[in-house]
Amino acid sequence: MGEDNIMPIFEYQCKKCGYIFEEVILNKIPKIGTICPNCSYIATKIISDSNFVIKGYSEKNGYSKGEK
Repeated sequence: MGEDNIMPIFEYQCKKCGYIFEEVILNKIPKIGTICPNCSYIATKIISDSNFVIKGYSEKNGYSKGEK
């Protein structure tokens, strides 16, 4: 799958009703704001949690290379 096939999904939150929704952006440039599908007020882009976890050996996650 090439990079041209990636369809980024961005999260937005309505400033009036607080509704959070996702929107697929086809041109790879996220819109700063859009219209809330719930109440038709202004919604702004929010930073959402990552959907992946990096696992491995590290002191932060309680492992060290000497442990088995």
